[in-house]
Amino acid sequence: MYKGRFAPSPSGPLHLGSISTAIASYLDAKSNQGLWLLRIDDIDSTRTTSHFTKMILKQLDDLHLHWDETIQYQSKRLENYRHYLDSLNEIKCTYICNCSRKKISEQGELGIDGYIYPGTCRLKSNLMHRNNSIRIITLDEMITFEDKVQGSVQQNILKHCGDFIINRSDEIFAYQFCVVIDDYLDKITNVIRGSDLLESTPRQIYIHKKLKFDIPDYGHIPVLNFKNKKLSKGNGDHLDINNDAQKIWLTCLKILNQRMPNKDLSFKEIIRHAIEYWDIKKLKKIKSIDVDEHIQT
Repeated sequence: MYKGRFAPSPSGPLHLGSISTAIASYLDAKSNQGLWLLRIDDIDSTRTTSHFTKMILKQLDDLHLHWDETIQYQSKRLENYRHYLDSLNEIKCTYICNCSRKKISEQGELGIDGYIYPGTCRLKSNLMHRNNSIRIITLDEMITFEDKVQGSVQQNILKHCGDFIINRSDEIFAYQFCVVIDDYLDKITNVIRGSDLLESTPRQIYIHKKLKFDIPDYGHIPVLNFKNKKLSKGNGDHLDINNDAQKIWLTCLKILNQRMPNKDLSFKEIIRHAIEYWDIKKLKKIKSIDVDEHIQT
């Protein structure tokens, strides 16, 4: 059975970009007679709050984006993460790293996600995990997958990222690691999310393969730009839903390049129409879309 999910981080309220992603993932699941799950990515307690979790849940409810199973929280899965970290340690594909960001920037070159780690600590065997990070050993090989929106994607992780961190020096598990374990535990078959995560997908596929997990099908939709920058909770962007959820749905359907419903339809009828006529092939094969200020508000 198709199982999709939406996994917001409660570091702020949802903005138009994240709501477009939620709607896209919801429609892809429902049009395939599947389930749509909600997961709260609250593993980083330094950036997330329960206040924003409650706000996000209300926003989704106001938009009639109703999840099908019990909400999952990353903060309640620490034992699961430790278990699978131990599994990677046992097959000897991890190592402890005590390199500072400054040291890496001095030794490495810029890659797709910051500086490429040059493997400085690969051969060190006397380091303790306390106050140090754990990296996964990557290979000089191409990771290839077919994205349902962006098409064929290829990446050599070693050359473009280097050995990447899966457990930080403050012992917080990294997103790249957690999301793999989460999708496995939730039996996720399809992931529809923003194209800002496209470049990180090969790293997640790599971990899936190391742990012998089934790999979901991926589709990365264009992110939304406003005034030449990506809409972001970190930038203070938000969306006040108030009582205009119907207008937000129509705006998102337009952004997603879907068949527009008759404006005389009721809110529930608009959602049914959107499910019936959802076509992922109509999503534009681009990384970002510019939105006008009147659309953002």
